[in-house]
Amino acid sequence: MDYFLLKPFEEGCRFRIINHDKDILICTMTRKGEAPDFTLHPCPLISDRFKELLEQYLRNMDFIPCVIEGQDTPDYWAFHPREQSVENARFRPDGSVSAVRPMGLTPIFTVPNYKKVSYVINLALAEGLLRRECLNLGLERIEQIGGDMHDDD
Repeated sequence: MDYFLLKPFEEGCRFRIINHDKDILICTMTRKGEAPDFTLHPCPLISDRFKELLEQYLRNMDFIPCVIEGQDTPDYWAFHPREQSVENARFRPDGSVSAVRPMGLTPIFTVPNYKKVSYVINLALAEGLLRRECLNLGLERIEQIGGDMHDDD
């Protein structure tokens, strides 16, 4: 299985969360611009089209709606993917992941270290994002370490 580092869209609009309710986030737009499909600021958020695809792979994943102040329906969703241990990854000097050990069929996972958290996706999810024209995010192929670590997911 091929893996990709998921990079947030840095050029578009920016958000600020104005509440910290565990069931719904309300945010304001602090900088206007193109809407991101994946951003880390103010917290990890994905667009509706990213969420719809991820739900096909992870039916039990919980998503927290993020509503832009003044709107009725959420355009973004906070999410918390599974974590891969740092012992099962290699890192670049900037702290981003350069290689990971596979996590079975898990399509997306994080690899936290002392510098940053990296979001890693598998080839199937990467292709699905590109087919849905989720272009406001970056994908960078990374290496794989060894074989599958988990048999199922």
